[in-house]
Amino acid sequence: MKKFALILSIANLAFAASNAQISDFYSQSIKAQFPNAKINIEKREKAGDTGFESVILSVEIDGLKQEEILFTKDDIIVPDIIDLKSKISYRQEYEMKKFQDARNNFIKNAKAVAEKEKMVIKLGDKNKPAIYVFTDPECPYCREHLKNIDEDLKQYQVNFIITPVHGKSAFEKSALIYKETKKAKNDKEKIAIMNKYFNPDIKNYPKVSESELKEAFALYEKYRALGLSATPTIIK
Repeated sequence: MKKFALILSIANLAFAASNAQISDFYSQSIKAQFPNAKINIEKREKAGDTGFESVILSVEIDGLKQEEILFTKDDIIVPDIIDLKSKISYRQEYEMKKFQDARNNFIKNAKAVAEKEKMVIKLGDKNKPAIYVFTDPECPYCREHLKNIDEDLKQYQVNFIITPVHGKSAFEKSALIYKETKKAKNDKEKIAIMNKYFNPDIKNYPKVSESELKEAFALYEKYRALGLSATPTIIK
């Protein structure tokens, strides 16, 4: 699905910004690319003391829904309001809250499922409190987390669930990590295998079967359906 935000980057549009007119305007723009799109105004409220109103516009295509924020005053619509005095970007504040809310909802929805997960790489002392780390071998932040795994292991039993948000190669590496760690004798060997496939310079690796690839993708799909949107995500 193409990013709707590029449509919402248009500023200083001269029209009466009622809900119906905002919806109609974006319907024309978006439906030119996505004829089956459904556009709705979800919420509208004052944007602080700026004199603008914030408008949450939702776009749904084939069951997938995305929300965007815009700001309107009189006959003007803009993609962001930046308050230089308080150093606040109203769009950034909205995006950060939306991201945190999504992460909190995922943690709430996925914890019980993660605790019963069979496709998991367990590290550390089982008598310590367990954490569940959703990770991706091609995610730079996940690589940084893995570098510091010894610190986590001092406090927790760490359970890695590999759910890539990148492309096919990330799923291939995930399948290989699961396959090879099953034969590992200890945590040190498991970590070495993960480091091998998390290495951004790895070029050549064993071929992955279609069934192994499907299994890795199905794991991601299961947690995506529960709200996973970013890695690393940690459930304690």
